[in-house]
Amino acid sequence: MFQKIEKYTFLALALFVITACSNNDSDEKEEVIPIDTTKPTITCESSISVFIDAGKNDAIVNYTAPVGTDNVLGAVTAQTAGLASGSSFPIGTTTNTFVTTDKAGNTASCSFDVVVMEPSGDKPYAVVDGVEVPSGKKWVKVDDMSDEFDGTTFDDNKWHRYPSSDGFSWIGRPPALFEADNVTVANGNLNITVEKFDAPKRVNGIDWTHGGAIVRSKITAKPGYYYECKMQANKTIMSSTFWIAFKQNCNTGPVRKLELDIQECVGRLTNTAAWADNFDQIYASNTWRHERDCDTEVTGSKQSPAKTILTEKNNSRYFVYGCWWKSPTEILFYLDGKLSHSITNPPADFDLEGHITMAIETYDWNPIDANTIFDTGSFDDLTTKYDWVRTWKLENQ
Repeated sequence: MFQKIEKYTFLALALFVITACSNNDSDEKEEVIPIDTTKPTITCESSISVFIDAGKNDAIVNYTAPVGTDNVLGAVTAQTAGLASGSSFPIGTTTNTFVTTDKAGNTASCSFDVVVMEPSGDKPYAVVDGVEVPSGKKWVKVDDMSDEFDGTTFDDNKWHRYPSSDGFSWIGRPPALFEADNVTVANGNLNITVEKFDAPKRVNGIDWTHGGAIVRSKITAKPGYYYECKMQANKTIMSSTFWIAFKQNCNTGPVRKLELDIQECVGRLTNTAAWADNFDQIYASNTWRHERDCDTEVTGSKQSPAKTILTEKNNSRYFVYGCWWKSPTEILFYLDGKLSHSITNPPADFDLEGHITMAIETYDWNPIDANTIFDTGSFDDLTTKYDWVRTWKLENQ
């Protein structure tokens, strides 16, 4: 009897549990998890083009790695191709690809190229396809105004280095006297080295305390040509320049005194004028029409400048400064192969012929101070170096 009661009690309890569970299931609603079908987003920077010095096989390139975003937190971005920022990139094109993956597995990607090139020397030094070439034309090097500065001999057939015989007779801006002995060719460079004299030199009634130098082309520069140099500035208060100088004569003409500055900078700043801020890390170009008594069309000197502020000091490395004197009223300036700035409203038509000029001089707006670099500086510190100068003209293909 007891066993029957125990059996029925067990069956009743089991039926109660089954019924209770069945009732609870019917009252609950199943949770619905939405499906994430929205892809993340990611944007890469533009392609980067850089040049390397001849003889090298790679270049260190820095860039900003992209980070993707998504409508739900937790997306992850990873680089799947190419090289990380700060790596040494080989000559050629390296494609860098980044992929962002969200928590649901959706992906988005972007890519950009790093193009590393070495200058060929058979056309103006410019990124990818070179400086613009008008239809049916090609760039041809003008050998008489180009020099790789190989060997150890200064080419007196191409360049003036003596102010007394270059047709300008400008011996410098006090207190720095132009000295031809400061011009040398060595280690693949034209070197213009500055100095402090042991004792002042008296020339033309002026006491000169320092020395620089000036080099000019013997062949005249013309509109339409492309002019460029690869230059590293010295580290002193003195200048490092590359420009076109024009002769002027009130009797025989031309009466206009023009000046086309391609690059003008200094190695170090002292107590400079406000307008000269950053002149030790600048690509500064200018067009001048200087005041002359016989130039009655204008009153006072006129200028139309243009510049690009650099992120590096001019003395930190070699920069390539280029100028396409495209027409008397349009002049384009290139920095390391890229268009940097332009002047399209010069103070006069630049339709005269001039001379390529490299002058290392002092300025009153950046005076010599107590710094001892003239006494303690190395040859590299005191020298503006020109790896090469090249001039190009357009000819029919």
